[in-house]
Amino acid sequence: MCERFSLTAELPELSERYRIGQVTYAYKPRYNIAPTQQVAVIIRGAESRMLEEHRWGLVPFWGKDAVNADSAAVHEKPAYRKLFGKQRCIIPSNGFYVWKTEGKTRRPIRIVMKDRGVFAMAGLYEVWKDSRGGETRTCTVMTTRSNRLVFDYNERMPVILDERDVEMWLDPTMNGEPDRLQSLLRPYAPERMHAYPVSQRVADPLIESEECVEEAAPTRYALLRR
Repeated sequence: MCERFSLTAELPELSERYRIGQVTYAYKPRYNIAPTQQVAVIIRGAESRMLEEHRWGLVPFWGKDAVNADSAAVHEKPAYRKLFGKQRCIIPSNGFYVWKTEGKTRRPIRIVMKDRGVFAMAGLYEVWKDSRGGETRTCTVMTTRSNRLVFDYNERMPVILDERDVEMWLDPTMNGEPDRLQSLLRPYAPERMHAYPVSQRVADPLIESEECVEEAAPTRYALLRR
């Protein structure tokens, strides 16, 4: 699962890394992004890649907000097949949160790249139109089985695309190549990732501060530091 993540990169870094040609909203770094909040999404526009703001969580007719989409099941639901075929996006991040259960306590853990760089999560997006012509842009994060690092905390992890895979995922000529797209939806190399504990403040989706991404003191030392 991917239920919380961060994107603390500045806009110039993000634009250069993903060759963004147009930004459609007032971007700002985020430290604690939760479902149903607005998130940064990169799509392939007619002339260039676009950075847009979408609501995290599709609003499907069959049930509750679809924050994550199982990569193995995208062909089972007609709505997902449509998005997988034509409406793919990447959702940039530089860390996602998982939880480790220690007795009766759930401790937040942040998963990052070893170089602390930005990475691209594979996503799908939808544009909903109301009766007045207003639009609501929504997205979901694709997930796959966890690699050996993330598996200690969760059986599922977001699909993370390397630079070459990003090109293919956003390429409209791949719209008729579901098997090739499906081959991209695999666990990311664990040796390129790092996990560390963070503050319990991450559990509150209303808290947005640098403290959310800072490494927390080990539990056994916490009482000594108060």
